[in-house]
Amino acid sequence: MSREKNIAKSLLGTEAVRLSVKDPFTFVSGIKSPIYCDNRKMIGFPKERQVVVDAFIEVLKEKEFDIVAGTATAGIPWAAFIAQEMNVPMAYIRGEKKAHGAGRQIEGAEFEEKKVIIIEDLISTGGSSIKAVAAAREAGAIDVEVLAIFSYEFEKAYKNFEQDHIPWTTLSNFASLINVATEENYIDSEEAEIALKWNKTPDTWGK
Repeated sequence: MSREKNIAKSLLGTEAVRLSVKDPFTFVSGIKSPIYCDNRKMIGFPKERQVVVDAFIEVLKEKEFDIVAGTATAGIPWAAFIAQEMNVPMAYIRGEKKAHGAGRQIEGAEFEEKKVIIIEDLISTGGSSIKAVAAAREAGAIDVEVLAIFSYEFEKAYKNFEQDHIPWTTLSNFASLINVATEENYIDSEEAEIALKWNKTPDTWGK
């Protein structure tokens, strides 16, 4: 089984990803969606958690980097697991600078002249990742890349990352998830087709 499918299977098995095509979820933005992703649930399942950590490490062994940095808050535990197993420095990046104390946005390892891998749990439009990359660059990082567990594969994300010249990789993706969900009978072929259509036009789907 490919890495993408293996991760997708773990996401579905722990209900970190839930599919409900006939009774869709509603995002805070008001968007109707047949899929809801909360990868934070994965940290409560040791076996599946290790599958994800091993996949992260497999990818990272092929890259040159100095620091892994988790985005607050969902990326922090994954960065910690990786840093511990690979014996590398770790940091975490807040969404904004602190309004008190030293006013830091980044805690942990120093980024000056370092190559940094930012660990995310989920990529939707890429907004939070791009803000984290901007913070890392401002802190002096000379090379920054984003690595995430899962991507919805929205066209907007590809455009946003390309616009800011940010390389990014995910362990699994929407297409692989739907494939596995169909094979494992979480959804039928008709529901899979509906979900794939949503993925192309998420802003207007269901209206």
